[in-house]
Amino acid sequence: AARAASLGLQAVQVDGNDVMAVFQQAGELVTHIRQGGGPRLLHAHTYRVKGHVSVDLAAYRDPAELEAALKTDPMRRAREAFVTAGGDSAQLDRIEAEADAEVAQSMRDADAAPWPDPATAYTDIQTTGEGQWF
Repeated sequence: AARAASLGLQAVQVDGNDVMAVFQQAGELVTHIRQGGGPRLLHAHTYRVKGHVSVDLAAYRDPAELEAALKTDPMRRAREAFVTAGGDSAQLDRIEAEADAEVAQSMRDADAAPWPDPATAYTDIQTTGEGQWF
């Protein structure tokens, strides 16, 4: 947010682990922008609970810090709010199972797909100069 301000850009901060707060703030900013109010930045504060890549086991993290962060997990909080408001927990379970199955099928499809042709490795690459970029 401070960096945005240094560029003359107004920033709004929100708890990025609160799905409804993000939804509300994003909606307000979009309305403001669409009405000609100029660009805005939505700074959603959150916590990355996993490493940058799958092999990063995040052994450098304090387990207590991770445990505290997991208590504010946005999916968990959204589910609790939905159920508290009278939503059907079983419906969420079905949606989650369908999403898991879709991801698993996509992974199988990707594993079964042929490797790309190495000759295409340098096609469709953006360049800002003339000729080859390397």
